[in-house]
Amino acid sequence: MNRSLVIAALLATATGAHAADPKSAGPSLPKLTAEQVVERHIAATGGLQAWHGVRSVVLEGEMDAGGTPVRQLPFVLKQQRGHKSRLQITMGEQTAIQIYNGKDGWKVRPFTNRSEVETMTADELAKAAAAAADDFDGPLVDYQQKGLKVQLVGTAIVKDHAAYQLKLTGKSGASRNLWLDGQSFMLLKIDGAPRKLDLRQYPVSIYYSDYHAEKGLSFAHAQETVVEHAKVAPTKMIIKTVRINEGVEDSAFAKPDLPDAAPVGKAQ
Repeated sequence: MNRSLVIAALLATATGAHAADPKSAGPSLPKLTAEQVVERHIAATGGLQAWHGVRSVVLEGEMDAGGTPVRQLPFVLKQQRGHKSRLQITMGEQTAIQIYNGKDGWKVRPFTNRSEVETMTADELAKAAAAAADDFDGPLVDYQQKGLKVQLVGTAIVKDHAAYQLKLTGKSGASRNLWLDGQSFMLLKIDGAPRKLDLRQYPVSIYYSDYHAEKGLSFAHAQETVVEHAKVAPTKMIIKTVRINEGVEDSAFAKPDLPDAAPVGKAQ
């Protein structure tokens, strides 16, 4: 859940949210409290005990890289408890790597003719930390321990599905919205990172679909990122393989064994 948020942060996008129109009338759904909606979501996705048993997750698939025609690039995302992430994206013979170990982060960007290891900037680290804070079980599992407050905003239609809308507020006061299917209680949509285009900030929505059970836990295998009100094509991410508690070593989150990039301002 929320894998695209991690990928977006590791690819140096910003964090943020946009609010729903409080005047819009939503569909009729059973009256539940925010806590009840969260409880049903967790139960529907596998249950609290099952999520607590997850130590690591590996996702493999393809993501849009833009261009005309749109190219799909293979990626591997490894996540481990402790807010650790390693993302690899392959284009031809080149592989970009971005790592966050819960404290420090590094990146290798051969697509931009940078084959050395670069240390993440303070801003990039902050974005990676914010994205990783949800862990792979999403923001609603143990949301109180994650420093979040949950409020039921109301109901809405999300791609022909009646949904409950929840507002999540962190310790900093920053908030975002998410929408859960009114019948299955699966995540349908979440506020993503706003995109700056033509000197304007545009809200971003991330849509989730094609859920499959993986060792008793539900994972969305299709994600679509939409820049709202902008003439930008949606980008899609397809997850083909999910591995739970296998294929992740601690060394995956260490600094890559490559030459360091020259300090900023000095010759490469």
